[in-house]
Amino acid sequence: MKQLELTPVNIQRAMNLSDVQYHLDEDLVITNFNTVPLPKESRRTECTIVVLCTDGMGRYTLGTVEHTLKKNDVLIVGEGQVLGDIKIVQPIEGIIIFISNAFLYSIIREVRDIANLFVITREHPVFSLTPGDVLMFRKYLSFLKAKIAEESHLFRRQIAGTLLATMIYELCNITQRITEEKAPKQLRSQEVFEHFIQLVENNFRTERRVAWYSEKLGISSKTLLEVVKRVSSRTPNDWLDIYTTLEIRIMLRHTSMSIKEIADILHFSNQSSLGKFFREHVGMSPKAYRLSQMQNTQDSAQEEDGTHTI
Repeated sequence: MKQLELTPVNIQRAMNLSDVQYHLDEDLVITNFNTVPLPKESRRTECTIVVLCTDGMGRYTLGTVEHTLKKNDVLIVGEGQVLGDIKIVQPIEGIIIFISNAFLYSIIREVRDIANLFVITREHPVFSLTPGDVLMFRKYLSFLKAKIAEESHLFRRQIAGTLLATMIYELCNITQRITEEKAPKQLRSQEVFEHFIQLVENNFRTERRVAWYSEKLGISSKTLLEVVKRVSSRTPNDWLDIYTTLEIRIMLRHTSMSIKEIADILHFSNQSSLGKFFREHVGMSPKAYRLSQMQNTQDSAQEEDGTHTI
């Protein structure tokens, strides 16, 4: 069966079509809501989108469910969701943030810590903030935008990532009150998902068979697939691929290990197997990725000492 093809919503497209005010390469964009042209047709998201509404009202659908966004609401739309039927009831003011998945998973290494956010926002993508919450997030956003704008800072990216991670943890804390109202069956699914993620974090370097994880959890592979898919809209294999890809990126960027050594550590059958896996998920070879990261580092250093190459 052919999958429905929809124009994607991603950071590159957001940067091309809107007057972006603050951005961190193609990993993070922060801009005013009214600078982003709203699509007339449905779109499938390829990044995480966070909207803080400070005034106005709008309606939209995620999948087939209609939701309302109003003053002091936060909207969180994760990767892979279908956003459509956008209607502005009253002119909306606020901030919209686009976060690439690679950046999100690099700043939140303990995914189980935000598992609750994955669960809640699939069923309740909009939740209301107290005036105190709104003030707190405005302050975080002010710090974050100021740091992104400070392009000469040596640790601009790291600090921006830390500030963003702190905001996400604050959101997790706020959504905890919604969790307490969830039905026992939903809580059980969340518990299984959290245990699965913890197992993945501890074992993905040596074990990437879904059957191994289902056995450790004491459930069938089919049940694990159903639960993980229901909670996160991803499969167990998707999560294993996410962790493995991120680990390869980190090793290529921050170590001098050869690709063969990385393949051995991550228990790939050979270097060629790792290369094929990496190209499928990143779109380039491990060697090309390492060279691109080295070039980015050199460019940053040249900007610092005032020299440039043509």
